[in-house]
Amino acid sequence: MTTHRPLLTVSCLVASIAAIQAQPIASLNAVRRSSESTAIENAPRKPKATVEAPFYIKLYGFYGLLTPGSQISTSYTSGQSGMTNTGYKNNTTGLGAGPRAGVGVGVIVSEFINLGIDADMLFGSTLTTENNYKGSNYTSTGTTSSTLRVLSITPNITFKALSRPAYYIYNRLGLVGGIVMDYKTTSNSLYAPTTGASTTTLSETDYRQNSLAIGYQAALGIQFRLGESLRGFAEIVAYNQSFKPKESLYTSSSTKSGSTTKSSYIYQYKSEGEYFNSKQDGLDVYQSPTYNVVMNSVGVGAGIIVRF
Repeated sequence: MTTHRPLLTVSCLVASIAAIQAQPIASLNAVRRSSESTAIENAPRKPKATVEAPFYIKLYGFYGLLTPGSQISTSYTSGQSGMTNTGYKNNTTGLGAGPRAGVGVGVIVSEFINLGIDADMLFGSTLTTENNYKGSNYTSTGTTSSTLRVLSITPNITFKALSRPAYYIYNRLGLVGGIVMDYKTTSNSLYAPTTGASTTTLSETDYRQNSLAIGYQAALGIQFRLGESLRGFAEIVAYNQSFKPKESLYTSSSTKSGSTTKSSYIYQYKSEGEYFNSKQDGLDVYQSPTYNVVMNSVGVGAGIIVRF
């Protein structure tokens, strides 16, 4: 027993030293695990990728500046040779010029294609011409104005040509079908003889029945981001539409020396018929050959888009 006592003492001493050294290592591992856990909890989380809303609604305005292909009206000044200068002047624009305003809805089909449908109203600009004549014993002056309003529906497809995070450039094609809401020509004339009473005449042709205004639309534009769901856009747009009058009501009122004479007629426009047909609502009905009314325009537009 006495022989083994030194060996036992040495063994106990070695065990004590090993236990003392093990405690710092265990503490260090615990601190390291705690730091790693805290770092994981405090690490910034990566936001999930947001998917933009596929539907949109837009409000827009447009102004037609040019009317290539539309019929241009002309003002005339004429008279007997040597009495007045004769000449003429064409209007710079025809039917289709002026403002439009509309609303549209659509869906984003893919990264490069949108499908939509727009509805807009052409308010149009009033087109005015003057006709003046000076004869040897009378003068005649007159003004004619034309107004046009058309409600159009345009299914369309948009192709993105160049796409960037803040904006994209696109072109749009659409088929246009329009309802003629109002189409009138109004004339106001004065016949003034050298001697005797003058005659003033006010007449109006109201095209109250018309075919659909069929055509197409093409646009080139840029859309840019204004907010998370709000976009703005600007574009150059070309409209090509035409329609055929079917029936018009002509009314005239002439006044001379305080006495007024009124008259009214109905005109029907057909590809084949007779000039005098019958009576309708007590009015004489005349037939005339049908013809095409063109209302083209090229102009600039702008608006806003809300995605939802």
